Amino acid sequence: MSENLSQKAYWHIHDKLTTGTLKPGFRLSNRAVAREVGISFTPVREALNRLVSEGLLEYREGLGVFVPQASRREIEELYEVREMLECAVVVRACGRLPGATLGEMRHLQDQMQIIVDLVDGTGRIAEHGERFRELDSAFHLTLIRGTGNRQLLETVTDLRKKCAIKSGGESGMAALIGHVFQTEPIESVQRTCRDHDHLLELLKDSSGEEEAGLLMGRHIRNGRQLALAAMERTYMSVTRRVTQPSYSATETSDA
Repeated sequence: MSENLSQKAYWHIHDKLTTGTLKPGFRLSNRAVAREVGISFTPVREALNRLVSEGLLEYREGLGVFVPQASRREIEELYEVREMLECAVVVRACGRLPGATLGEMRHLQDQMQIIVDLVDGTGRIAEHGERFRELDSAFHLTLIRGTGNRQLLETVTDLRKKCAIKSGGESGMAALIGHVFQTEPIESVQRTCRDHDHLLELLKDSSGEEEAGLLMGRHIRNGRQLALAAMERTYMSVTRRVTQPSYSATETSDA
C-alpha cells in the first residue's frame, strides 16, 4: 500500500514539474504535499527522495527540497543525447517503419500545419502553443514507437520529459512557441513543419538514410535553441518577482 501511495505522490509532483506549475527555486514541503495528495508524510518523503535521485529535484542540507535551476550545460547535454539516439533511429528506420506508423506521423504533422496556417500572418498563437508542442512531441515519439523497441521508447520519453522540465516545463515551452509566433518571424515554426514533411518522405525507403540522419540532427539542434530560450525566459520571470514556493515555505520540510 505504501508503495502505491508513494507512486501517487511521485506522479503528482512529477506532473507539476512537467507542466511547469512548480518553478525553479520553489521549495516543497512534505506537509503541504501530503495534504494536497491526501496521504501521510512517509510516502511523500519516498517520492521526493526518488525525484531527488533522478535529478528532477534538489536536496539542500538544512533547507529542504527545491525545484533546481538547470544550467545551459544540462540542457545542452540532454539534447546531445537525444540527437545521438534519434539520429540513429531515423537512419535505421528508413524503409522499415510500418505503414500505420507513417500514417499516424503524417496525421500529426498535418495537424501541426493546420495550426501554422491558422495563425500565419496574424501572430496570434497563445491558445495554440501548447497544442503545437504536444503534436510535435507525439510526432517524435510515434517514430520511436514504430521501431518496436520498448527500451528505446522509454529512454527517449524520459529524455524528452527531462528536457521539458529543465526548460521550465511544458507551459514554458508552450509559452515560448507563443512568443515565437507573436514577436518573431514565424519561420522557426514553419521550419519545424518543413522538417517533418521532408523526414516523412525520407523514411519511406532506405535510400534516405544519410540525409534523414543529418536532417534529424539539425532539427533537434533547433529544438535545443528553443529549449535554452525557454529556460532563460522562465528564469528571468522567476527572478523578476519575489520567489514564493508552490507548497508553503512556512511549513517545515522534513524530507
